[in-house]
Amino acid sequence: MRSPSVHRWERAVPLAPDVAQSGRMSRIALLTQLPSLVDQCAALADGIGITLAVASPMTGGWQDAALVLLGEDVSDPPGGISAPTVLIAVEDPSTASRTSADAFGAAARLGADHVAILPAAAEWLVQRMISAVEPPVAPATTVGIVPGCGGAGATMLAAALAVEGQRTGLRTVLVDGDPLGGGIDLVLGAETTEGLRWPALAASKGSLRPSTLVDALPRVAGMAVLSWDRTDAADTSGHVFDTVLGAAQQAFDFVVVDLPRHAAGGVVRACHHVQLVVPARVRAAVGAAQVAGRLRAGHHRVGLIVREDERSGIPAQQVADAVGLPLTARMRAERGLATRIDRGESLPTRRSSLTATAAALVEEWFPAREVPETGREPVPMGAGLAERMAAGLR
Repeated sequence: MRSPSVHRWERAVPLAPDVAQSGRMSRIALLTQLPSLVDQCAALADGIGITLAVASPMTGGWQDAALVLLGEDVSDPPGGISAPTVLIAVEDPSTASRTSADAFGAAARLGADHVAILPAAAEWLVQRMISAVEPPVAPATTVGIVPGCGGAGATMLAAALAVEGQRTGLRTVLVDGDPLGGGIDLVLGAETTEGLRWPALAASKGSLRPSTLVDALPRVAGMAVLSWDRTDAADTSGHVFDTVLGAAQQAFDFVVVDLPRHAAGGVVRACHHVQLVVPARVRAAVGAAQVAGRLRAGHHRVGLIVREDERSGIPAQQVADAVGLPLTARMRAERGLATRIDRGESLPTRRSSLTATAAALVEEWFPAREVPETGREPVPMGAGLAERMAAGLR
């Protein structure tokens, strides 16, 4: 007889393609006749957009469920259950120890895989529901782009990487990691595009389903964008950012995070690759060396991208040696690029050093992908300079 576990996270096996496409095995069944248990479980499920199928052991209705919740009132093990099962009990504060013992006894009798005693196990149960209907997959390739100094061009590169990733057929999201940066949606001309920004997510509570994030974010040429807005920055430290980034890594193929120089170590460690961007100037290199030290302390895979400037004449490799990081790529400084973005014009096309660098990096990180022969169309941008300034400052 299997021994039930308490609050144990179990990594689910991904659904077979035909099952996922047909929609079967994507619902959760609750077997109980206790109204209070139905109310508590339904409230948890409703908070993450999942509808429970409430059934009776006598009537069936659980055979094609991805997860079966067994109420503490179920006395006999129902037949025909192939999905994982969780025994749900509600704690009585006056008899807490007896509740736990009774729950374990019932779970052993019914052959349940887990025991969840509410309300203490509510968050665990929510995560278990999410993993049942959206089985965890390997996290998306996540890249953090960090400026070595102000005006390094890191945000432009992050946007170009995301655009290139989407163009190659990767499900891509561009994440704004700098609450004081003015909003990365301005770079893409998406400041008026409808969808959730960080403040709305920061105000939310509890868990976040990957599919919910996909549906809620603004889109630019098919690419999802999670940006800050121009209101007072909300607190996304710790759990909030980790929850959102974790959902993004489950929902997309490619996650590009535009990070500030002071990015928290936990955020940096969540990235598979970290790239520091620095102009080929002496003071910029000195400042970038300090940032590089912080990044190396929390990540083993940090590279340097040098934006070369004909006026300085400093070779990219010399900058890399001074900063103390391996040289990943070099790109030319492009005059007028910032002005183009301010005016709501598109990001550069394939003739741009910025776009060529982004394409080379995406190809390096996803070497086996077949890139569609569609060419690089300019990304549609927003309103003109005056309108964008007025909208951004409101």
